[in-house]
Amino acid sequence: MKAALLKSYGDIDQFEIGEIPTPKPGPGEVLIKIEASAVNPFDLILRQGFMAQYIPLPLPAVLGGDAAGIIAAVGQGVTEVAIGDRVVADFAADGKGAHAEFGVVPSTSVAKLPAALSFEEGAALVKAGLTGRQTVDALGVKAGDRVLVSGALGSVGRAAIQYLQQIGAKPVAGVRPERLGEARELAGEAVDITASPESPGFDYAISAAAPVAENLIAHVRDGGQVASIVPVPEGAKRDSRVIIHELYHRTDAATLDAVLDAAVRGVLVIPISQTFALEEIGAAQNAVAAGAQGKVVLKH
Repeated sequence: MKAALLKSYGDIDQFEIGEIPTPKPGPGEVLIKIEASAVNPFDLILRQGFMAQYIPLPLPAVLGGDAAGIIAAVGQGVTEVAIGDRVVADFAADGKGAHAEFGVVPSTSVAKLPAALSFEEGAALVKAGLTGRQTVDALGVKAGDRVLVSGALGSVGRAAIQYLQQIGAKPVAGVRPERLGEARELAGEAVDITASPESPGFDYAISAAAPVAENLIAHVRDGGQVASIVPVPEGAKRDSRVIIHELYHRTDAATLDAVLDAAVRGVLVIPISQTFALEEIGAAQNAVAAGAQGKVVLKH
């Protein structure tokens, strides 16, 4: 099968399009004919080797964590899906990712893709939708609670804000001053996250943008809670002024079903900014690095 292969850690020149054996699904696994996959900032971190000590990739490696496609084969014991089903899939960061013609994942990592959504839309929803919901759930937010969300116009931030709106909470978008107008259209309320607050005003916050993590924490009252998917600033937890939940995205098929349902109902929208061919993996990663305003998707 054709795949975008990362030959070695480094720049985008380490990618090449090559042929590798098509994997076969084992017990409890499915083989997906991948039609679209998303490029995430974490893919760039993996490519450059910044996580090599913790996630060593078997080189040449195939990156890509979000995919949509069609079930091509099922392993023993799989009953959730069948050959021919349209699905989305959450791939692990193990060097056997979604930027290829085919991919194998556990059946518990897939959800059926509704007919109302394209493969590109499905691929854009996976990790952003899961992570956005998981940050909100970690805080135990209730209807009526105000929640500050940094990185509000990124994919995870958008997913979190729209989920907060669904459950009746009141999101406040924390963005740079030049994006306040756009953020208000999304969340209804926005603040300049780069400015230091006169006094902390939030019980809950979601940290989805590393450069402003320290400022975001300063907006949270003593005893408040922060759900963070980015590195917590050194010293931020030392005085235990706020409770910080450091989160890592986790696969959850039931939550993924809920994400897809929200997208079909129009209450979750993750914009796609650019679409590339699989062979253009380097250009796609450069688009993410340049700060693409929306998801970057590969069509296979």
